Amino acid sequence: MKKKFRILVATITSLLVALSLTSCGKSQSAAATDGTKKLFTIRMVTQTSFNELNIADELGYFKEQGIKIEYTGVLKPGITEYQLIAQGINDAFVGGHPPNVAQARLAGIKVTAVAPGMVDNPNFPHVRYLVKSDSPIKTLDDINGKKVSISGVAGCTDGYLKYYLLQKGKTDNIKWVTLPNPGQQEQSLTQGLVDVTTSHPPYAGLAVAAGGVRQIGTSWDILHSPGAGLSVRGFSDQFIKDHPDVVKGFTEALYKAHVYINSHQNESKAIIAKWLKLKPEDLSVFWYDEDKTINPEYINKWFDISESIGLWKKGDIKPTDIYTNDYAPK
Repeated sequence: MKKKFRILVATITSLLVALSLTSCGKSQSAAATDGTKKLFTIRMVTQTSFNELNIADELGYFKEQGIKIEYTGVLKPGITEYQLIAQGINDAFVGGHPPNVAQARLAGIKVTAVAPGMVDNPNFPHVRYLVKSDSPIKTLDDINGKKVSISGVAGCTDGYLKYYLLQKGKTDNIKWVTLPNPGQQEQSLTQGLVDVTTSHPPYAGLAVAAGGVRQIGTSWDILHSPGAGLSVRGFSDQFIKDHPDVVKGFTEALYKAHVYINSHQNESKAIIAKWLKLKPEDLSVFWYDEDKTINPEYINKWFDISESIGLWKKGDIKPTDIYTNDYAPK
């Protein structure tokens, strides 16, 4: 089963590298032609995990709003979606949490969230913490001093665990191992290179299906809040100012996708499996916020977490600085 998992990871990685090499750096066209109808092109990163963007695209929800999505390639190590927006390569950010938006704004990149994404759910956890089946690690209380793989420094990768240890009154001395490519974290665990991995959908499901691992906790176990898993989608302030109707259409398409995913999980798995070239039955899914607006309480929760683990000092930026509900579906 480990061999099967490694083969799947290698296949995915090869596909994403090819996409990255052929797609990055394309210039923006104002519109794409679909028969006699002109569609407005929105550029964003190529998706590498379970997401609502590919589903909204596949089901025609963007097209209904006069939008065409152009995928510009996967993120390279050390590069953020916000940097690509600042460089004029992409238009939308679609993979971040509220702390990422706040940090981008603190760095001088004027971006604003306009729509919610997934939220945490006890039955569909945002992050699962996995160890090898024969590991002596039994709970999250045993992770200090261990090697933990993450995809990158963010509120939901290392941040949740730092927050957990802080609440327990423990000093963080985890040995963080950053592995940015999809599937690398889980593969490093099965190979014994790390002790614990932080795993997101769909790779959490893929790793469990391949065997040899077990779960010691989830993000819900730590935070007990839907809002602590909230992701957000948005644009630069200039894009929002220049194209308000496009932004409204974008939020409408995402809302429809969220409702569809929660009520059609098997069909949604099949769509994402096709995009990622995986088997639907191996995938785990996110649970999506069906509110049309971004919940202020969820943003405040993220700020509490972020400030407690030192991502920024209280007062450096306000929760209301990073999002707007002015373009939410009516």
